[in-house]
Amino acid sequence: MIHTIINLYILANLDAMFSGICAASGRDGRINKRRYYLDSMILGIAWGQVACLLGVLILGVVATMSPDPQTAVREMVAVGERMTTVYCIYAIVIFLTFAVRAIPSVDVRSITSTMFFGPLTMLRPAVIVIGIGWGLATQPQVAVVIAAVLIALIMVPFRVFLNVYLDIRTTDPAVSTSSR
Repeated sequence: MIHTIINLYILANLDAMFSGICAASGRDGRINKRRYYLDSMILGIAWGQVACLLGVLILGVVATMSPDPQTAVREMVAVGERMTTVYCIYAIVIFLTFAVRAIPSVDVRSITSTMFFGPLTMLRPAVIVIGIGWGLATQPQVAVVIAAVLIALIMVPFRVFLNVYLDIRTTDPAVSTSSR
């Protein structure tokens, strides 16, 4: 059980970190953006912790409200294990793309951005839904299905939330340019 929780937590943090990078892309005109992207990864992970906490709260509330909490927890773990399979495949594809991007060539970096990272970004919501669908294929009780749908409603628009947050943060006159 604990390995499933740890795996999903690591995958959620990787997703949040990459979402931070994606949301920050194209928002800064500096040539050297290493610190900027590091800050965006940290921002994504920080907001990812909020999403993970909400997910844990949802799972806890749903499990306690279930007619059979022990069965609900066992089913949640089974759903999580199946979801991990789908999300690990997606994460491996992303890491392989980063490995190719490590080749010191502007052409290779441009190609990976347009041919891989762009489509992978568009596929992210579908991968989340497919992962949850694959997890729910075990036909768990209704309480577990409700928990999965509520967590999907947090994770699918996560990157959109980061985009809106960064839009507000970069256009708010109360935010000084030294803090950006």
